[in-house]
Amino acid sequence: MKIEVIEVKSSRERNRFIRFPYKLYKSNINYVGELNISIKNKITKKNPFLHHSEIALFIAVKDYQDVGRIAVIHNRTHLDVYNDSSGFFGYFDSFDDIEVAEALFDVASNWLSKKGIKSMIGPTNLTTNDSCGILIKGFEYPNMISMPYNFEYYDQLMTHCGFQKEVDLYAYKIDGRLIKKKYSNILERSLQAMKNNGIVIRPISSKYFKHDLNRLNKVYNECNINNWGFMPLSEKEFYEMAKELKMIAPLDLALILEKDEEIIGFVMAAPDINQAIKYVYKGKLTLVGILKFLWYKRKINKGRVMILGVLEAHKGRGLDLVLCHKITQALYNLKIYEADASYVLENNNSMNSVLKKIGGICIKEYRIYKKRIA
Repeated sequence: MKIEVIEVKSSRERNRFIRFPYKLYKSNINYVGELNISIKNKITKKNPFLHHSEIALFIAVKDYQDVGRIAVIHNRTHLDVYNDSSGFFGYFDSFDDIEVAEALFDVASNWLSKKGIKSMIGPTNLTTNDSCGILIKGFEYPNMISMPYNFEYYDQLMTHCGFQKEVDLYAYKIDGRLIKKKYSNILERSLQAMKNNGIVIRPISSKYFKHDLNRLNKVYNECNINNWGFMPLSEKEFYEMAKELKMIAPLDLALILEKDEEIIGFVMAAPDINQAIKYVYKGKLTLVGILKFLWYKRKINKGRVMILGVLEAHKGRGLDLVLCHKITQALYNLKIYEADASYVLENNNSMNSVLKKIGGICIKEYRIYKKRIA
């Protein structure tokens, strides 16, 4: 039967879009989906990103069954920063059917072309500050918080549809105990240099949460400005991202470096709440779902180091090593003894080097693709 691609217009269709992965991955033990409410907040006007940019959602239907989905993204901030006539796609999921993938990407290309877009990049869900990429290595591991998962055939679908590699992203398994064991001398010298130079490290303040965030927002944007595809976050976008993170991670896992009351570096981590979400039936926070989530949340023993940065003027002083050490200590205090550090761009030589030096092992790789559409 012919494949029909419909645009999501109603709340019922939106729910079909959100729940499709649970149908696709129902037999896969490693897939953990997002909570329905989390995705809904991202794809509706509750997301401040959609106050300045635009998305369209599509579902592929075959034999009266949903067989794929895709979000198409007109990211005006990206266009303002890079002026490269690029659009994006995200939330791509499909059965192993090239015709389904082609139908979805054809609709996505047409939607973007009408807006003057000449190339399509992705997946990003919805920006490079969110989860992104197609998993190409590490299928034996469950996906951690705010990280994607997909079947191995996705890469073939992408290449069959004319996409080529744009950039790869890495996820490292790290053990912070090795930092002190292997680099105790460097660590001690760095800590002493911090003390001599009036550099302190502390968690973000709960009392002055907004004040700390406003200052951190600028440093976060500055630290990442040269990273591939980075999208500067507005004050409102950064606050919403931090507020969402605060709901799942204690402030003890959000550390900042300060010198003369100016933030010069940061690191943030989160417990891997996917270990609890996987017991929530189809991502629905019913009463039973909430109780299951709270029960299994107590048993979380893994985490994810999500972002780390040091201003350029303060690099080369071992501060990144100190941040890695301190955040793993903070995780240990929560009885979390295993962590992933992700994402790390393949061309981020300094961060790849630091993680390898402290015994990090690259266990997952993700790929972002690009295709000319005009």
